[in-house]
Amino acid sequence: MKAPVQGTQSFSRTIHLLDLISQSKAPPSLAELKESSGLTRPTLYRLLASLEAEGLIEQRSDQRYQLGVRLVSLARKALAENDIRRLAKEQLLRLRDETGETVHLAVPSREELIYIDKIECEEVVRMASTIGTRVPMHSSGVGKAYLGAMAPAEAEDLIRQLDMAQITSFTNTDRTVLSAITQKVREDGYVFDNQENEEGVVCYGAAILDDMGKPAAAISVSIPLYRHTKPTEQYVKPLLTCIANISQRLGYRPS
Repeated sequence: MKAPVQGTQSFSRTIHLLDLISQSKAPPSLAELKESSGLTRPTLYRLLASLEAEGLIEQRSDQRYQLGVRLVSLARKALAENDIRRLAKEQLLRLRDETGETVHLAVPSREELIYIDKIECEEVVRMASTIGTRVPMHSSGVGKAYLGAMAPAEAEDLIRQLDMAQITSFTNTDRTVLSAITQKVREDGYVFDNQENEEGVVCYGAAILDDMGKPAAAISVSIPLYRHTKPTEQYVKPLLTCIANISQRLGYRPS
């Protein structure tokens, strides 16, 4: 058995604290961070001071914490160097133009996905999503598409671990139903999401496959409900073409 790496616990706590700040709907206070992190006050003070000294977080005038400018810079660099984002850009633009709707590219992060690119439609439509937004596997089009592209046993293991929180009044919170949805994704190659992640917005999602045939990312075409008037094929056909082209560039070859 390998000996634990010195400093691992402290590093994990620091990253967890950074995650809590980044995922808070509003900049959290010291008291809120103490409650959500479960850390002792001395440990919390020490980690916050360390993050602030490195420019990864900032304390505002109201004593609440927000992400620092240095972290924003690092995130931008990471996005710029992301191979899938770079390889997918041209195809995402084409998909946006062919469907006339907003397109998202997301990659997995533990039990969620993160939007790493968003190509806005030309219509003035306000959507809650932004680059860097985390979305649940069970309620998002990209998440369900990703689950459906996984090996069935792996997908079921992950489904058992999901929080299955109620995001909107349309969100499915039943694991058995989610399993059935992922099976349909395997058969169809795409998923239709009906307002499960954002009310008033529907989307079509499909997964990008790597050279081993495993899901590497997922794409969705998001449409305001009032404008969802075209036949399904007019959204799905361009989406599947986009997915196939990007997967091919990653080395995927259908058997």
